[in-house]
Amino acid sequence: MNKLYRQQACPIKNNAGCEGSRFYGVSAFQHDDNAANISFLIIAYDSEQAAQKAYDVLWDGYYSERVGQKAKALLLGPIADEFDALLGSSGFHDEPGTITRTRVGATLLGTEAASAGKGGVDENGARDLAAVFAERARQAQDGEDPSAALAG
Repeated sequence: MNKLYRQQACPIKNNAGCEGSRFYGVSAFQHDDNAANISFLIIAYDSEQAAQKAYDVLWDGYYSERVGQKAKALLLGPIADEFDALLGSSGFHDEPGTITRTRVGATLLGTEAASAGKGGVDENGARDLAAVFAERARQAQDGEDPSAALAG
């Protein structure tokens, strides 16, 4: 990863958490009807050990603070090697927001969902998004064709 990507993926002191990183990517989607938006983030590392070391550095140092100070833990279930999630607010008017982080082997994955009003991504939706993202990463790392998908 070049310097620009390191600043985006690891926006804390000296880009901590990006040691051993190889790739960074983000996709974002927005639903016009309810102004809900969802971002998917992936950071791939040279090794599982590098990803494991970066997980806590990035979660504790930056990502866990992205949905406000009053955020509550959101239980994901056993979807990955490591996983955390929070439900809180994403804007100035306490709009709902969720953030998830998972580690699957040598990758760190994240989802962030926010809505400017009612009807955005709820707790179950956040769980489903994190689970399908983690399963697709596992499938790809195992050399399988990624086939995991959301139900419906």
